[in-house]
Amino acid sequence: MRQFLSFGFLAWLGATVAFRLAGHYLLDPASPLIVGALYVAVVPAMSGLALALYRWNGVTGAKRLEAAVALVLPGMFLDTVAIAFFGSVFPNMVPGAAKHFGGMLLLAYATVLVTGFVRRW
Repeated sequence: MRQFLSFGFLAWLGATVAFRLAGHYLLDPASPLIVGALYVAVVPAMSGLALALYRWNGVTGAKRLEAAVALVLPGMFLDTVAIAFFGSVFPNMVPGAAKHFGGMLLLAYATVLVTGFVRRW
């Protein structure tokens, strides 16, 4: 499961850099359609990514839940710091974007965790 922890860290790092650079376009509270579209896109993107990683690494059965937890733990721990220091980590985003960012994170992490439980995907 170490590879899933590593990939989870790399995914967190890539997403954090992307939101630092372009988050103000995606999570602008004045653009609810864009924010809503991002929320809608998160579910298939995160489930597709997790399922592809399970297949690529031959993870099946109960091991999928373990892999899902390993995928989200690095980001969940590190995002607590990113959210606590939101203005410093994401200086291009307005403070009102923090609630949308937090909601999107919860949705993304929950989606990955659900892929560990659902066997038909």
